Amino acid sequence: MLALPLRVDDAVVGVFVIGAGQADAFTPVETRVFMEMAVELGLGMQMQRAQAARLFAERDLRFNLQHVRTILSNQHSGVLVTAEDGRVKFANEAFCTLFGLAESPAELEGMPSTELYTRISRVYREPEHQLARIAAIVACNEEWRGEEVPLADGRVLLRDYMPIHIDGAAQGCIWQQHDITDRKLHEARVERLAFYDVVTDLPNRRLLFELLEQARVQAAADQSLLAVGILDLDRFKSVNDTAGHSGGDRVLAEASARIRGMLRDADVLARLGGDEFALLIPGLDSREQLDVISRCILQALRVPFNLTEEQLFLSASIGWTLFPLDESNAEGLVRHADMAMYEAKEAGKDRGSLYEPAMELEQVRLQAMRERIAQALQQSRLMLLFQPIVYIDGLPGINGVAGMEALLRLNDREQELIGPANFMHVLDDPQLARPIGRYVLDEALRCCQGWLRAGVPIPVSVNISTRHLLHPAFFADIDAVLDAYPDVMDVGFGIEITETGPSMDHARAKGVIEECRRRGIRVGLDDFGTGSASLSHIQQLDIEHIKLDQSFVRDIMHDDRNVAIAAGVITTARMLAKAVIAEGVETPVQGDLLASLGCHQLQGFSISRPMAAAAVPAWVANWVPPATWGSLVRERQSLLAGETGGP
Repeated sequence: MLALPLRVDDAVVGVFVIGAGQADAFTPVETRVFMEMAVELGLGMQMQRAQAARLFAERDLRFNLQHVRTILSNQHSGVLVTAEDGRVKFANEAFCTLFGLAESPAELEGMPSTELYTRISRVYREPEHQLARIAAIVACNEEWRGEEVPLADGRVLLRDYMPIHIDGAAQGCIWQQHDITDRKLHEARVERLAFYDVVTDLPNRRLLFELLEQARVQAAADQSLLAVGILDLDRFKSVNDTAGHSGGDRVLAEASARIRGMLRDADVLARLGGDEFALLIPGLDSREQLDVISRCILQALRVPFNLTEEQLFLSASIGWTLFPLDESNAEGLVRHADMAMYEAKEAGKDRGSLYEPAMELEQVRLQAMRERIAQALQQSRLMLLFQPIVYIDGLPGINGVAGMEALLRLNDREQELIGPANFMHVLDDPQLARPIGRYVLDEALRCCQGWLRAGVPIPVSVNISTRHLLHPAFFADIDAVLDAYPDVMDVGFGIEITETGPSMDHARAKGVIEECRRRGIRVGLDDFGTGSASLSHIQQLDIEHIKLDQSFVRDIMHDDRNVAIAAGVITTARMLAKAVIAEGVETPVQGDLLASLGCHQLQGFSISRPMAAAAVPAWVANWVPPATWGSLVRERQSLLAGETGGP
């Protein structure tokens, strides 16, 4: 047998075998012929394999090309492929749709690309510019991605360009373009949210400061005045209480529309948050111009706001500063206008005020006092004095003493005790209101329990700041001191809140007061007549007594108007079943007049100055009401008897 290997690419892939009937059957010539035949067979097999591989490759290529076409045809992006000779080689349906072409993708194939570019140019916002831009990109023949192209109908396309190179040879290019209009609209909405207020559609704080910087530069260049204002709606919190937050938003939108109606195109109105707005009024020549603008804005806001079934009457306070008379930076200008706005509120609201350097000095003083009170809390330098409240007509009480009011003082060491008039602003400070309130509650009830155990059952009342009253932990603080001094409830204790307190959040204040009354805690309204509490609010609040502010008592002997106010408050309170305490009674004749008007309880220097807790038992034991009170009481009783007696 003759066995010859069959080789393909130097690899043995088989054997060519020839058999004979006897030994030495193949001559050398025949053997060479058979060997050449084996080589030919190997070459044949090699060619056959190559042909099969080529057929497989062509089939795969056709499949891949079809696969790629299918993918590109179903792309949401518009795809255009041009050959190196400048003719369209491929386009998908999305491309035709993007540019509004009537032809199908197949009908575009073979079209000169320059002709196609001209046809689609009518869709662009700037056709000539875009044609020049396409020519420049093709001439450069470098990859270019992420170019935004505006269309005439408002859409925006994102365009990518990529040249095709195969084995280093240029084979045309691919354009890919997709519609990003929705994305751009979303980005615009997000950007607007970053710079504009949702409720009023006004610039917000961030944009305000950018506009203010620009206005400062322009005012300096024009040598004109730039007015920077801060406007705050007075008592706006009551709107949310009565109309809800949706009603409050409608009022804010209406208020902003009214203010904008008073302004020029160059002026800026921004919302800083809540019910606070900022104004930029450029190009002024004098302060008088600003006064006119300010009065117009205030007058526009006095017009009633119409909600569904009621009218709301509001006002505003505005603070102004003028650049470059005020040479501060943007933050300083806004801060100074804010100071002026608070000055307008302190002066009675519904007015404007212009910043003066003295206001900043006052802010420094107030901050210094805030720090002194904070230190005094840490160093135990706060203390309480107690001032008696007495009955004038023999009502229950030891010697006619109705109770003691705890009065806070700062022991400054370097001077006399400092009264709360000097640090009233600190009592509602967000960081200090509750610590101060807890100290007052603890010290007052400790003293009250001490008097009780000494045989002097005198109730005590404390002043509670609005911020502490409305604090979520207020009743936790009440429970803590009552647990520490349980005997106090045998004689009772009371809290007094300022007249403006319930108006800050009427619904919450009403709930807190009702809970206090359920717990047996008396509640009184302090400084009545100086704030904005209405009789309807007083009627709705479960308070026990009203304190007639000392400003009406001080000049009651010389001012008939104060007599009328006092008589009106006393009569109204009696009709509402509320007691009246007149504070600030400094002379016996003032007490006599108030007694004649029907006031049952008095407090003031003519009765006693504030005293230390240790002095209270002795004072109570020795207190003797003026003799004139007895005759006044008897006279009033006889008059009442005459009215009820009959003929």
